[in-house]
Amino acid sequence: MTESYNQLESLDSIDSLIWRIFKFRQRVNQKLLEEYGLTGSQLELLGAIYHLSKREIEVTQILLSQKTGIDPMTTSTILRNLQKKGLINRRESTTDTRARIVEATDAGSEIFEKAIIKIKEGRALLFKNIDCEALKIQLQMLLQEMNRLNKKINS
Repeated sequence: MTESYNQLESLDSIDSLIWRIFKFRQRVNQKLLEEYGLTGSQLELLGAIYHLSKREIEVTQILLSQKTGIDPMTTSTILRNLQKKGLINRRESTTDTRARIVEATDAGSEIFEKAIIKIKEGRALLFKNIDCEALKIQLQMLLQEMNRLNKKINS
């Protein structure tokens, strides 16, 4: 009985650690993004637009939703706010009138480049005393297990 209780307690500890790390990273990132007037979700979508455009992929709202895992309606709302800030432009597709093509403006690209440098600097400080390769391997293993369990649950 004690051994299984200790295992459960250990799992609770892991869950708690993961939660605390996640929440800390969110707070730090939000603090770092304040000077750019961006939220984490706005940066994520702006980054997807930036990187997909660099690969000369026509970026649509639905593609952004799929790539980021952000709900299509939420994606639309976030894009509307980015457009109001002058960081992106949206236009109708010439091939599909239902689709909206999204492009970063020069100001949007510039802000993304500056903000991502700030985020990377913060990450470097956080992980400077951590064996990142070992951590990455462990997290990849955890992700594989999550995917395996997800398939099992959904089948």
